[in-house]
Amino acid sequence: MERFLATPELRYTVFTFLRSLDLLHCAQVCRNWKDDALSVRWRFCSVGMRELMGQLASMEEDEGWDDDYNRLETSVEDFDQERWRAFLKLTDKIHILCISTFLLHPDSVDLVKALVAAHGGPLFPNLRRFEIWSDAKILPMVSLGLVPGLTSVMMNGMDACTSDDAFEEIFSQVAESCQGIRELEIVTHCAHSGPIFSVFPKLRSLSYWTEKFSAESWSSLAKCRNLADLDLFLVSLEGVAEGSLAGDLEFASIKEIRITRMEKKAALALLDGTKMPLLQSLQLEQIEFTEEEKTDLGDRLKARCPDLKRIDFVRKA
Repeated sequence: MERFLATPELRYTVFTFLRSLDLLHCAQVCRNWKDDALSVRWRFCSVGMRELMGQLASMEEDEGWDDDYNRLETSVEDFDQERWRAFLKLTDKIHILCISTFLLHPDSVDLVKALVAAHGGPLFPNLRRFEIWSDAKILPMVSLGLVPGLTSVMMNGMDACTSDDAFEEIFSQVAESCQGIRELEIVTHCAHSGPIFSVFPKLRSLSYWTEKFSAESWSSLAKCRNLADLDLFLVSLEGVAEGSLAGDLEFASIKEIRITRMEKKAALALLDGTKMPLLQSLQLEQIEFTEEEKTDLGDRLKARCPDLKRIDFVRKA
């Protein structure tokens, strides 16, 4: 094993299977291991904004605000080109960025943007996935992670918003800045009006949990011509009743659908009112169907979806 790990290429490959904490332990073994372990960690593990900003400058909590905002103790004048380039060398390695409960003061967000303007960028040229946790308080920080190369976004836990304004603003920011999004995960109680997903023309995978879904939301998905995977959990439908869809909607590329804990009439409205010629797998979980209803639905879908291989009706565990 020692000889095996002495080979740089093999060691790097092994490190890609480790967790973030394990990689930090490996980084303490020796200089060679440190370089590889940290390189893998920055590239393959989710990096928090708190850790990243700590690499830029020391921070202090701003007790004058209602929430515990953190302020960078530096200024544009304190940074020379060499110091900034060292920071960019670090951000260049990051592929997954996470914003959670850490709150960076809006003035410090502006400071980071000013440093990019003064000394150059880009800040995250290789960022591929952006994880946005918490609620509207992190809104000023979101723009830092919206880069053209982004392909995956998760918005989770917007529960503290009292209206859908903050969610809609974040959703709009993502749509306007990142046209290449292929994977979208949303968990929120604040999308009261139902998002319009056609703003992501390259979308391939959507996971949408615990909020309203309008007929317009469903119709907008039909315009995502690359959508292949759809997961709906605890979604309530507005303005969608059995037979309300004209039946002329077509999801041209969708292959897998999972629907969990949706009202039966709403689920039937979506499935019967949509053409899905490439559908291969359908899972309906915690939705009460009689045996006769299961058979009837299966027969209808198999007649309309020639590639359908399996329909799973999953009861509550």
